[in-house]
Amino acid sequence: MIAVVAYAIYWVLNDSPISRWLNDSDAVVPSFLSITAFIFGLTISTLAGFSFEKHESAISNLITESSSIDSLINVSTVLPSEDRAQINVAIKNYLNAVIEKEWPVMNEKDAKNREIALPEFIALSKTINQIAYQTNQRASIGSQLEAELTVIRHNRKVRQSIAYDTDNINKWIVIPISSILLLISVGIVHLGSLKAMKVSLSIASLCILTAMTFLYITISPYGMWNPIKPHQLEESLRMMGTVNSNN
Repeated sequence: MIAVVAYAIYWVLNDSPISRWLNDSDAVVPSFLSITAFIFGLTISTLAGFSFEKHESAISNLITESSSIDSLINVSTVLPSEDRAQINVAIKNYLNAVIEKEWPVMNEKDAKNREIALPEFIALSKTINQIAYQTNQRASIGSQLEAELTVIRHNRKVRQSIAYDTDNINKWIVIPISSILLLISVGIVHLGSLKAMKVSLSIASLCILTAMTFLYITISPYGMWNPIKPHQLEESLRMMGTVNSNN
């Protein structure tokens, strides 16, 4: 791929129909060394790092929530059959709601339906609380049930915050401001040559567009390019079926 790109660049600069026009633009200078280019590059790199950090947090969050679900499934195996059945039904309903309803909503960034799986989570919480606080329930079992429920509740809030509360482009007004300053500086540097100005402004615009596109497709870890899928939760659902069949 690198060889193809290198040859394509060589062909454009030397043999393409626009090569003469490009070679005549000998007044083009490396304007990206200006302070405005540095500010723009710093802004983009900072936001790109923030996007990658959100992806890592989203993956860690998913693993933690799935692990807590697995722990609930394991604890349920030592409970009486009626309690085990109630927990399993509540967990199954919650996982199906998250996988089939909540995840597509996060993918579409539909903040109005961000609590679409809340009824199933409330039902799960109610079931666990009822079983954990039974008068004949062992303290260790009750404490573990409540602890895992707390972890799931916390990770739900974190996941929704990552999906909806940090991806508003309006919060990053520095991007269009630094882009405009960069284009202005590129234009001013090439006031002496109209053709060089056109070439430089075109290249600068393409760079800005590329950077903005990259940020747009990576702004949410649950949508657009390379989204995180609920595979761990699906695995927990399969694990529950396996555990139940063995019991």
